[in-house]
Amino acid sequence: MKLTILTLEGCMQSAVAGIADILTLANHVMQLRGSKARFTWQTLSLDGKAVRAGGGKLLAVDGAVSGRTSCDAIIVPGSLVDHLTAERLQPQYDRAGAWLRQQHAGGKLIGAFCSGVLLLANAGLLDGRRATITWWLQSELRRRHPKVDLAGDAVLTQADRLVCAAGPMSWVDLLLRLIELVEGPEVAKVCADYAVIDTAQRTQAIFMPLGYMLPQDPLLMKADMLVRRTGKAPITVRRLAHALGLSERTLNRRFRELTHEPPQAFIMRRRVEHARTLLETTTQPIKTIARTTGYEDESSFRKAFRKLTLTSPQAYRAQRSMRAAQP
Repeated sequence: MKLTILTLEGCMQSAVAGIADILTLANHVMQLRGSKARFTWQTLSLDGKAVRAGGGKLLAVDGAVSGRTSCDAIIVPGSLVDHLTAERLQPQYDRAGAWLRQQHAGGKLIGAFCSGVLLLANAGLLDGRRATITWWLQSELRRRHPKVDLAGDAVLTQADRLVCAAGPMSWVDLLLRLIELVEGPEVAKVCADYAVIDTAQRTQAIFMPLGYMLPQDPLLMKADMLVRRTGKAPITVRRLAHALGLSERTLNRRFRELTHEPPQAFIMRRRVEHARTLLETTTQPIKTIARTTGYEDESSFRKAFRKLTLTSPQAYRAQRSMRAAQP
C-alpha cells in the first residue's frame, strides 16, 4: 500500500506524524511475520514547499501534487484554523478540491477526517453520498452542503471509495479502514493490535456533551426540560406537543427542521443522555435509572441505550469507571 498525505496550511501535525509512526510500526510487524515491508507513504503539498501546520510548526514535504501522483489512497487531514484564516485559505482549498476530484475520478481511495471532510464536501465529492464529520461541525456541513447524506452518529462512513472519519483523532480509524480496503481485514487487525488500538464499533453519541444542541432554539430547551421531568407518566410525542402548545404535525415539522430527527428520536436521545450522566455519576441500579429516565420497563431502556451507544448500560458504566480510576 502506498499512501499520500495531503498537507495544507493549518493541517493537524499530529495526524501527519501519527500516520507515519503507525505505518512504520506496521512495516516492522510485517517483517516479523515474514512478509516484506508493505507500506510506503509520502507527504505532498500543492506546490512542493513546506507548509505551516495548525500549531505553527513548519512541515517538510516530499513533493508536490500532480495529475500523475502514484498511490493507492489519499488522506486529507483536518485543519486547526479560525474562520478568518479559513477564508484566506479558500483558494488553497479550491485547488486541493480540484486535485482530489481528479484523483477520485482516476480510481483512488480518498479519506478525510474532522474538518477535512468539509474539503471533500466543498469539492462536490460527497453530494448524494453517506458521510460523517465531528459532531460540532455537523450543523455547518448541513448548512453548506445539504445534498450530503450526513450520518450524525457515525464515527466512520464509507461510500464509493470515499471514507470519512469524525473527530480530530479519528485519523486512526481512517487509516485502519484504508489499510483494510487495500490489504485486507487481517492486516488491518494486526496493525491495530500491535498499536493497541480499540477497533470496537462505536458511535459519536457517547462523546456529544450533554445539551450541545439546545442553544439552537428555545423550543428545544423547553422540550428537553419536559422530557427530563417525566414524573410518573413517561413523556410521549402527544404529551410533548400538548405541553408545548403545538399540534403533533407542527411538532414533527419543527423538530425535523431543528434536529433533522422526529420528536420520538429526540425523546429517546435525551433520555439516553440523561441515563449516561446517571450511570457516570451515581451508583443507582439500572432498573432505577430506567424508571428515572422515563422507561416503564428495563428491557425497553436497555434496547434504546444499546441502539444509541452500541453497548449495554452495565458495560458503559464499567468502562467509564475504569477510565476514571486511571491515573
